[in-house]
Amino acid sequence: MGTMLSRHSVQTRLKSAEGMSFTEFSYQLFQAFDFYQLHQLHGCRIQLGGTDQLGNIMSGHEFIHRKTGEEVYGLTVPLVTTSMGDKLGKTAGNAVWLNRDKTSPFEFYQYFLRLPDNSVERYLKLFTFLSLSEVENLMEQQRKDPGKRIAHKRLAAEVTKLVHGKDGLESAKRCTTALYHSSIEALEQMSDTELQEIFREAPFHEFFLEPGTTVLDACRRARAIPDGPRGYQMIKDGGVWINHQRAENPEQVLIVGQQILSNGLSLIRVGKKNFHILKWLSL
Repeated sequence: MGTMLSRHSVQTRLKSAEGMSFTEFSYQLFQAFDFYQLHQLHGCRIQLGGTDQLGNIMSGHEFIHRKTGEEVYGLTVPLVTTSMGDKLGKTAGNAVWLNRDKTSPFEFYQYFLRLPDNSVERYLKLFTFLSLSEVENLMEQQRKDPGKRIAHKRLAAEVTKLVHGKDGLESAKRCTTALYHSSIEALEQMSDTELQEIFREAPFHEFFLEPGTTVLDACRRARAIPDGPRGYQMIKDGGVWINHQRAENPEQVLIVGQQILSNGLSLIRVGKKNFHILKWLSL
């Protein structure tokens, strides 16, 4: 207990206004035992962590040395933080995952594309294999024409390719073009997986296409508009878009190549942010 309480990180938290929970305090015990188990079962002799993990790593080092008499090692690296100095991670709620199921290639690419200007150079040096001279050249181009965001784009491309491969990078660029540049061609090239990744919160529907299906029918089947006259009027007033094109005629019959793309997709947008993905079967 004395050793645990003497940790600088523990002392700092105990003296802070929010204090420290028992769960946080005891975490170093669990991490120490994890290190011990990895050492026993797999011969693990080194633990790598952020600077905030120093106390936990030291606990594991001391525990293993006392139990086995063997020497193990710890290595800490500076934390990657936001431009405001906030920690990145799942606890902070701003984690960027390497797993596609948690952070899609599109979201991953967009994260680096949207970084504040003052973070780009540091991230280029941390996360890419570009030479320092190439990084400096990119930053010089960016300073001359900030609007082109040359350094941002190169950073996003390099890191996305490193994590998700060439296919992941192409997917991210395709999704970016489809969403932010209103490209119908890009929409037609997107897979169902990409559609559900880019519009993660959007309902995904599969319907059989019946002859004579209208814009109004499609919107109602997807429950994209209210029932009755209000929904009808919403379309007439220009509040509904299909595949980036405004749909002002509720009675318009859906046409393949216009309201239905060659991949069987209809992307309905109501207002600014409410998307519905329709996949038409038996085309």
